[in-house]
Amino acid sequence: MPEFTITRQIGAPVETVWEVLNDFGGIYKWSPGVTASELTSEGAVAEGSTRHCDFAPFGGVDERIERYEPHERLTVDLFKTFKLPISGAVADFRIASNDGGTELNLHYSYTPNMLGRFLRGYTDKQMRQGIGGMAKALQAESERIQPA
Repeated sequence: MPEFTITRQIGAPVETVWEVLNDFGGIYKWSPGVTASELTSEGAVAEGSTRHCDFAPFGGVDERIERYEPHERLTVDLFKTFKLPISGAVADFRIASNDGGTELNLHYSYTPNMLGRFLRGYTDKQMRQGIGGMAKALQAESERIQPA
């Protein structure tokens, strides 16, 4: 299972970064490539909450929160994929106060399907580029909404 980690320094407090991550159904508002997203579970966002995301130009995922530690960690299992070169993935967001802001460590691991294995180098490049773009957008959104 291929995996990689992205580390970013975010110029916003942990509480603000968590606010963005905790809007689990609203990832489409800030994450590039996500054209639509919605919660598919009832109640407050917590361990076990689910969502569906659609991507541009095609494809989508169903995801479930596997680990929910407010202001520290959010682990998301991509348990069903549609028209993508992967059959599943895990995105593990860890955030901590650091130097007046927040340090993000995003560990991502994925399972290529037959197409993904055939296009191995391309698939890895696309996964790193897409998840890197998401981390950069999380930073931008957190810094945009932080209290003045």
